[in-house]
Amino acid sequence: MFYKSLVGFAPYEYQVRVAESLLEGRNIVLSVPTGAGKTWASIVPFLYARQQGLDTFPQKMIYSLPLRTLANSIYADVTNVLRRDKDFVNLSSIQTGEYSDDPYFEKEIIFSTIDQTLSNFLCFPLSLSQRQANINAGSLIGSYLVFDEFHLLDPQLSMATSLGMLQMLKNLCRVCIMTATLTDEFIQFIEEKFNFEVISLKDFPNDAAKIKSLKPADAKSTKKSVKVCLNEKMSAERILSKHKNKTIVICNRVEKAQQVYQDLRKLHDKVGCKGLKKENIICLHSRFFDKDRKEKEKSLKLLFGKGSMENAILISTQVIEAGMDISCDTMHTDISPINSFLQRAGRCARFENEYGEIYVYDVLEVEESIPEEGTKGADKLEIEKLNSKYLPYEMALCKRSLTELSRYETIDEHIASLLVNDVLTDFEQNIVGNLSANLYNREKIQQSWRNCDKKNYRETIRDIQSIEIILFDLENYNRNEKVIPWQYETISVYRWSFINWAKQITESQEDSDDWIFAKVEQSSESNFDLDWQDNNSYRLKELSFACLKRHFDVVFVNNRYFDYTDAGLSVSVNTNRVTSPIKQFTQKNKQMITFKKDSYYQHNKALLNCYATEFKPKLKFTFSELPKYWGKEVVDWEELIKIVCCFHDYGKLNGLWQKPMKEFQKRKSGIDNPQEILAHTDYDERIDEQLAKACKVNTKPAHAGIGAAQVYDVLYDKYSEEVVRTVSNAILKHHSPLSQRASKFYISNLGLKEQEKLLKEYRIDIDTHQLSSKEGESLLKHIGFNSVKEWMPYLLMVRILRLCDQKATESVEKYYKG
Repeated sequence: MFYKSLVGFAPYEYQVRVAESLLEGRNIVLSVPTGAGKTWASIVPFLYARQQGLDTFPQKMIYSLPLRTLANSIYADVTNVLRRDKDFVNLSSIQTGEYSDDPYFEKEIIFSTIDQTLSNFLCFPLSLSQRQANINAGSLIGSYLVFDEFHLLDPQLSMATSLGMLQMLKNLCRVCIMTATLTDEFIQFIEEKFNFEVISLKDFPNDAAKIKSLKPADAKSTKKSVKVCLNEKMSAERILSKHKNKTIVICNRVEKAQQVYQDLRKLHDKVGCKGLKKENIICLHSRFFDKDRKEKEKSLKLLFGKGSMENAILISTQVIEAGMDISCDTMHTDISPINSFLQRAGRCARFENEYGEIYVYDVLEVEESIPEEGTKGADKLEIEKLNSKYLPYEMALCKRSLTELSRYETIDEHIASLLVNDVLTDFEQNIVGNLSANLYNREKIQQSWRNCDKKNYRETIRDIQSIEIILFDLENYNRNEKVIPWQYETISVYRWSFINWAKQITESQEDSDDWIFAKVEQSSESNFDLDWQDNNSYRLKELSFACLKRHFDVVFVNNRYFDYTDAGLSVSVNTNRVTSPIKQFTQKNKQMITFKKDSYYQHNKALLNCYATEFKPKLKFTFSELPKYWGKEVVDWEELIKIVCCFHDYGKLNGLWQKPMKEFQKRKSGIDNPQEILAHTDYDERIDEQLAKACKVNTKPAHAGIGAAQVYDVLYDKYSEEVVRTVSNAILKHHSPLSQRASKFYISNLGLKEQEKLLKEYRIDIDTHQLSSKEGESLLKHIGFNSVKEWMPYLLMVRILRLCDQKATESVEKYYKG
């Protein structure tokens, strides 16, 4: 009843089994064909557990997808359904490179790219600064993790890292891995190595017969036919001649998609096509600005979505091959590895009572040739790969896939399974060997936790051989003008393709004094003493072609030489002089920094109340699983979280910290209150910056390490060193994950009494006589982590602390109840 009332139809038997297994505490691999309903099969159990108030199931779901377009599409589809039920309104958010609705992963349902999810766990979140790098990792602890289209992950990077993460999380999460095209052997590997239950349609023959999207309406007919065109070229003439009502064309390269799109529009102008409007010929790939791409994705739903009667042609790349709920009656596609091809085929005759024809083409020529002279090592290998006509795929897999496909005239779920196992078994056996040999990137994960550096991205998630460019009017740029580089939308292109274009442009403009390329440089006026940054502290500097080859950051390019049209970005004279638009931020614009005065006692009490109301009710599953994760030692984790909260600002009791803060508050308010112990002063960046400098507020010592050292000492005899290190590090790193030191301090009797009052009120059994009142500066090497086991509670506690600290500081009136 619950399933039907939510989505409008009764569940299939396999969907019921998915819910039963997850709710009984098992992790699963769900292997069903595209269009069989696996999205709702994974989501409904979470919604049911939430409605029933089940403490034995996670209270947060993170739904990860390999492609941004796919994340956008599924988020929109699911959210539209959830909005119809008052219990599920405003539950979900999306976090991708273009949408930043939920940078701290706070919503109950989060749709995210795998890049965002993994970078959060690895402590180099793509959407946050390094100072905030340890906030989001804890969001995965105690969560229900869904990995959709798992087969599309890079086996050595994002797939290996995902599996390594699951090994480290152990029982602290519930997991659903979904795939349509992994081999039987690889699925068996996950089942046995990670103790997952496998659910597939093979075990539910009644469902296979019922799912209308998988079967033709007439049992004697074929739902999808396939024709391999070995020596024929994909052309506009052929595409238009085969067009019926809806055609999807999928090219492996952006350049080819752009050329086919332009050829089709020219051919339409010349010969026309009955019933097909020119504006319904659409091009979509990765080289569009965000606004244009979003509009195109919306158009696709109207033109190719279920029930659409429109006549249309879409020319695209692999950005639409998975998960998008669109369909066509005719498909033309470049050959790709069989798992990729089957995803593409899932966009043909996707809905019930539809029939489709799929034309598969060999890639007959290299779309772009990049000179190899002057390159060596990794660069030379990369260019050799780029010069393969099957880019971005491996030649051997494409050829094998084409050979096996040519044996068939139709495609159904049985043939799809045969193709996957015939083509990919040997390949995935090698993957399994490499995964095991590299221990699922566990060492790289720990390295990322330690240094919180985004450079780890290429070693753990995605080997980016691309560069971000900004179209800019460099000819009219005032060389002393300041810029805000991150406010502009960027377009990503293959790095060596870009360098090849740059070489051609540079050689053709040898006599020009115009800047063609520019890089961003920090202005000498920047204020490095502040956590925030002056938005007007960057300028552009000309970037020569020689330097461009070794440049990996954003490049500003002269918009005279790079064109942008309805076909996207290309290399040609830009007659319209299009420039990169300013980003349309979905998150709040950064406000001027302001604080309201609160005492040490008020702030800590507000923080603890925030934890009790905002976080603790959502941690029931986590607290039930932590004892099993930790082992034999009996640990009161809830008590330890309160200790972390009570000691996080212990270093603010330091007289060296209080002195400049009290001086500032006295001058600002005109009131001198020497008996008050402050946590924050009143502060408004617009008017108080000079006063703060005069009172030397920016010279006050760091406070986090003092509380960390004290907690280590007072808990040392009560818990194991492993436990004590997790607690101490949560305090030490609650302003920066790289903190290592405790400042010099002295604490007055007044300060110690303030701490005693707080501990007594929250019934925390710590003898304040054990606390030091005076110590010198120290390096806290002894509280460094010794095992992976210690990281998980630390990541959970530091997340709770940092978010509660933030909320209590912003809204002390809301949370402080005196």
